[in-house]
Amino acid sequence: MNNEKDLYAMMVKFDERQKTIFNMLGRVEKHLEKLNGKVANHDTELARMQVWGTVAVVSFPIIVNILMRFI
Repeated sequence: MNNEKDLYAMMVKFDERQKTIFNMLGRVEKHLEKLNGKVANHDTELARMQVWGTVAVVSFPIIVNILMRFI
């Protein structure tokens, strides 16, 4: 009889620990989804900045050359 109570108590503890682990896992997954969204936004912004930088590096010497011809 005592062994059955001990076994039941151990199973209840195990169940509670399992619920806690699944709750923590759910929070981690939500946090990772949020971070993945931020990373995607940063990648987009980085690509946009690289494009503008490339346009500036290519067009600036052309604009200066044209202005120097008029002066």
